[in-house]
Amino acid sequence: MKCEKCGKEFKRRNLIDGKIIDSGNRKWCLDCSPIKQHRKGIISKTLVLDKPQICKTCGKEFTEKYSKFSTGKYCSKRCGMINSAKTNKGIKKEVFCKICGKKITVGKCSTNDNFSCDECKKPKCKICGQQICKRKDICKKHRIFPSLIKYFGFDKNKIGTVEVYEEFERIKNLVFEEYEVNKLSTIDLENKYGISHQTICQIIFKNFNIKSRNLQQAQINALLQNKPRGNCVNQYKCGWHISWNDKKVFYRSSYELDYCKELDEKKIDYEVEKLRILYWDSQKQIQRVAIPDFYLTETNEIVEIKSDYTYDEINMKDKFKAYKEHGYKTKLILEHKEINTYRFIV
Repeated sequence: MKCEKCGKEFKRRNLIDGKIIDSGNRKWCLDCSPIKQHRKGIISKTLVLDKPQICKTCGKEFTEKYSKFSTGKYCSKRCGMINSAKTNKGIKKEVFCKICGKKITVGKCSTNDNFSCDECKKPKCKICGQQICKRKDICKKHRIFPSLIKYFGFDKNKIGTVEVYEEFERIKNLVFEEYEVNKLSTIDLENKYGISHQTICQIIFKNFNIKSRNLQQAQINALLQNKPRGNCVNQYKCGWHISWNDKKVFYRSSYELDYCKELDEKKIDYEVEKLRILYWDSQKQIQRVAIPDFYLTETNEIVEIKSDYTYDEINMKDKFKAYKEHGYKTKLILEHKEINTYRFIV
């Protein structure tokens, strides 16, 4: 077998020093070929050093580079990495986070320009779209967002942006205004927005930090909103009466009916159980709501109709005190007789 470049002949192909290297359609010997045969494989001639070198890490002598990027000072990649770690151990440099601008410290050999601090490496929040949530108290309440979207008009396009905070506060203020300012009950909210009573109390109010009214507060609120008390069945005569000026009023005893007829004969304008006035019950030591029996609009006078069985002097004194504080005139009719109320307010 003969080299096509220098004409050197070889007897056996299996000899390492006499093996012909195929390079395309040419057959060259090892000296003429750009590739050198080695026991561990075929390496380029560009890795062969001009003269043997001694590794700076392990002290071993070598004649070939382990990589085309090698400087020729180390026998292997491992030795090069060990020496680099020893040289640059403890040497740091300061850079700035590409997201928040915070100054951070990295290794001297770091070549990446897009440095990020530990906080900015965290994934973005799916609720507010921020890597660091500014309102974690809102982002944690994302489970109620479907209810807010369905019943209160929450803009779902704001989810994933920082504007979700403002939208959440808007719905919260809406519910607070309806419940605390407009004095709507949970039943009123259910009828207005179509959301169930249980969802309002157990989910909406809880996440909005709105304190629900207790039974007594709910009853007082209903009375102050002039909601009808209903045609309850009692032991006294009761029913509907049409006044002289075509007003439909509900009386709760025969004494009240007699007084209605008396006012009709005199053609005096009146209202029945229209006013709601807060007063302090000195016996029970609680605040209650008084509902006067009659209110005479022309004279701005409140009239209470009582019998000996239903009359409570201390309670009546508490009511009349509140009536006077609100600027109303007062009158008490006990067993069809007008009673002097001056002693109630002195």
